[in-house]
Amino acid sequence: MYRSLLGPAANKVELVTANIQNNSLSRNRWFATEVPQLSRKFSPSLVHYSFPAPVFRSSFACPVVVTLHDLYPYDLPANFGFPNYLVNRVILRQCLGSVDGIACVSNTTKSRLQEIFPGAARRAAVEVTGNYVKVSNSGPEPAGIAERLNGLSFILSVAQHRKNKNLDILIRAYARLLKSGRTNCHLLIVGARGPETERLATLAKSLDVQERTLFWHSIGDVELSWLYKHCKLFAASSSIEGYCLPVAEALLHHAKVLCSDIAILRDIAGEQAAYFSLEGDAVEHLATAMEAALEQPLTAQGLNDRFSEEAVLAAYCRLYARVC
Repeated sequence: MYRSLLGPAANKVELVTANIQNNSLSRNRWFATEVPQLSRKFSPSLVHYSFPAPVFRSSFACPVVVTLHDLYPYDLPANFGFPNYLVNRVILRQCLGSVDGIACVSNTTKSRLQEIFPGAARRAAVEVTGNYVKVSNSGPEPAGIAERLNGLSFILSVAQHRKNKNLDILIRAYARLLKSGRTNCHLLIVGARGPETERLATLAKSLDVQERTLFWHSIGDVELSWLYKHCKLFAASSSIEGYCLPVAEALLHHAKVLCSDIAILRDIAGEQAAYFSLEGDAVEHLATAMEAALEQPLTAQGLNDRFSEEAVLAAYCRLYARVC
């Protein structure tokens, strides 16, 4: 994957594969002990951790940077369970207290960093980098996906089955629309199984919408691109997010977008999306907003330039220049 992304530059990049077991203990041990050894071997100008992991700064002869996506160990400990969230808090605190620079993926993430770890935010160089958003449009129409949907119109949501995604609210709102005759669309939820999977399937069955609520767990970028382009509405119902890449991807594909009214989604979508409130009767708010959004004509606005490759690379260059 990396070689295909690098293209002609691939022969200038040395890729080193980490031969470790696929569990948290092995990964954290590798970051804590093996990365410093690689740094001593290759003598880089900078080391960049793509997410918080144990960092012992004295083991490095160069600056160390980390990308901070969210602060879920504090904002959403239920995602990790007890006592795992306590371990994640320790690792997050240790990492942020050790690195020279922090790349925040959103203004909301930066604000939470400053609230929870004000000392680290003052000490380290902090830059809001955003995320470079691009979904594959290359190649022929994905074989089989249209046949799989069999011409059905659909409302799309892309989210892991986790509590903060509020997929239960989405299913309840959809059931309310369907039973009142306010939509004839199906609901398609694309995302990895998680702690909420069984509960969501049970909920759809109890509301008698299991035949019209589709759960897809693994598709490629080309297929996902097709879904964004052909959905009647894209819905994001989250209560907490670090960034929420699917909203940006949906906008990139000129989909009609409806979001929960939280700061991070406002930050990403701005005036290009419709919103519903999570306060009070969130299910009714969402159902009403879905009905209104489905009736509105599509206005193809696309995605703001601040999500372009150039903008994101410029932000990383500013961060690297500060720490170096």
